[in-house]
Amino acid sequence: MRTRMRIIVVAVLLMGCLSMEASDEKLSFGLRQLMAQRQAGTRTAGDPDAKLGVFVRFKTGTAEQLLADYGCEKVTQIGDIYIVNATLSQLSAMAESDGVVRMEAQFGGRRLNDMTPRWVKSKTVQEGTGLPQAFDGEGVLLGIVDGGFDLTHPSFYSMDGDRYRIKGFVDDYYAEDDTIGILTPLGREYGTEAEILAKKCSGDTLNYHGTHCMSIAAGSGYGTPYRGMALGADIFAVSSKIGSESYYSSASEVARMKRVFDYADETGQPCVITYSIGFNDLPDDAQLFGEALDRLTGEGRIVVAAAGNSNQQCTYLEKPADKATAGTVMALNTDESLGIAYLSSDQAFRLKCLIQTIENRNVTISDSVIFDTQQLPTDSILLGTHHIILEKQGSFYTLTDRKDFVEGDFESLLLLIEGAGSEVRMYVDDKCYFYDDFLMDSDGRFRDAEHSHNVSLPGSLPGIVTVGALNGREAYTNMAGRVVKGFGDDTPVGTIAVFSSVGPTKDGRIKPDVVAPGVNVIAAGSSFYSEDYGAVQIAATSFREREYPWVAVSGTSMATPCVAGIVALWLQADPTLTPERVKEVLEATSQPPVDTLEYPNATYGYGLIDAYAGMLYVLGIPDAIQDVSTHQPSALRIRPSAVGQVWLRFASAPTQPFKVRVYTVSGMLLTEQTVVPTNAKDYSIVMADTPGLRVVQVDSEERGVTGSELIQLK
Repeated sequence: MRTRMRIIVVAVLLMGCLSMEASDEKLSFGLRQLMAQRQAGTRTAGDPDAKLGVFVRFKTGTAEQLLADYGCEKVTQIGDIYIVNATLSQLSAMAESDGVVRMEAQFGGRRLNDMTPRWVKSKTVQEGTGLPQAFDGEGVLLGIVDGGFDLTHPSFYSMDGDRYRIKGFVDDYYAEDDTIGILTPLGREYGTEAEILAKKCSGDTLNYHGTHCMSIAAGSGYGTPYRGMALGADIFAVSSKIGSESYYSSASEVARMKRVFDYADETGQPCVITYSIGFNDLPDDAQLFGEALDRLTGEGRIVVAAAGNSNQQCTYLEKPADKATAGTVMALNTDESLGIAYLSSDQAFRLKCLIQTIENRNVTISDSVIFDTQQLPTDSILLGTHHIILEKQGSFYTLTDRKDFVEGDFESLLLLIEGAGSEVRMYVDDKCYFYDDFLMDSDGRFRDAEHSHNVSLPGSLPGIVTVGALNGREAYTNMAGRVVKGFGDDTPVGTIAVFSSVGPTKDGRIKPDVVAPGVNVIAAGSSFYSEDYGAVQIAATSFREREYPWVAVSGTSMATPCVAGIVALWLQADPTLTPERVKEVLEATSQPPVDTLEYPNATYGYGLIDAYAGMLYVLGIPDAIQDVSTHQPSALRIRPSAVGQVWLRFASAPTQPFKVRVYTVSGMLLTEQTVVPTNAKDYSIVMADTPGLRVVQVDSEERGVTGSELIQLK
């Protein structure tokens, strides 16, 4: 009887049943699943009285009345898309109304620099070397939505520690008795320097993620080598309860992004948001998510998001039409009991599920059930300790596996797609993965899964600038003097990090757009972090009678703020940049980490971001001078000298003749000279010219000499 009751409860959970069948098509899969869990009374359903944020599209003229009728709270509005706080019971009831067109939310978001400037060439941009001025992000707003913020860290002051740069802060972890700031639907907002510093930190002191990311994007470094990209930008930080409860949602995150952009509108600043959080990307399940972000972004409004860290396990399986079968092993994470995979096909196919058991290294395959897409069951099927169901969800199929874990259990679920002539794709969600190296039968039927198609939302959306992680540092030495490799020994330096999510997206687009260093990245850590940093702490800085840490962390979370900070530098030069224009700059100027690949590709996008080449492009230099290099020479320094002279200093005395050309920024050639070396390191190019900004191009057969520099001629 107990077993029968358990199966009935699981059947209710897996089917995603609602009290009203007509509303199913209105709801995203995440909402349907959460409502089913609520009906089944499972632990993962969370507090039934707790509110969650959702996107809602209403029929014209019905929104305000329906919100009032069902007691739902309007958080914000983006065109005809509302972001609403409500309980599951309120949402379930409102979904039955004819006035509701679509209701959607994604749940379970996850957090996905002394070496970094060398890789991305940001230092010369910050210092103005070879540029008409120094670009440090001044006048630009750098927004961040994250958690674990230390608001007092010296990296968020100017380099001399005098000017505080955090202009606004919203905390969803506020204390109920907090009287500082203003209470809003997003949390408590602190709007003055005194209020923010009095707050000191976000309430989630078990986390330092936001401090680290914010430091990479906009940290001054405060006298250390660990400077961020836009060290002169203003900062607006929003803290959210990432993954802390089942009701954390994508809709609430978009509302937080909108708050940042609203502040930028209030101050008249261009703005870029760095977002290092990811949600599982389901086919056709993020309609309102994508539309809302498209409406928020545009001229001077950019969102840069992490690709994700999901590439260490297989996440994709494809059965071509000319292949009879394709198979894999579906493994649940040890702390999860529910796994979901998604299948997409326009043709009929069969899915065969088998049980693999391992005892004393003996592998046996027994028990099986076959799902035929032309006649799907309406109930879950018990197979060993697995409760399995395949159901149609809009344009795709959802395979749900709920397992009863028992001690010493080594039972896995084998999946075999069958159907000659049918093309089928299968994706896995973040609660499980596909094995690619396991004790399986020798015929290899279950070894078809691969590492791809795992870029997270919102990075998978077309209008977002999406960032993958490059291995930029092999190892670091921590405060204890111990050399730590971290993720640095998994892949060669200069290539994609082993964890970095790759494309294409589930609808076939190339993502990520670009890569930046994301391995062993050193930046600020929160001094309010309540755990021991241990091996990852590199150094400490004293500031206003408090010790502040610098820590090394890896992830696409660390690569993303690097790109966002560089975009802030470009926005300083051109505040009208759009997401499309930024991608054009990336396409034109990013550097290929691996020369043998074609770009863009689904691993590196357009390649490694180049802050200097991108700045030249934003300033229009390549358009004016077609044959100028968009990189600086590595073995040569070019500087203005006496009146009408350009000074060249080589790292070592050149042995081959080299050519020097000097242009105006509009493209007029002022002089062209071929210099025969004289065993010296220093050379002067004399020209009759008036002062002004000049482009100097040097060409040579010797390594590291060819390149360009922008100088202000005296």
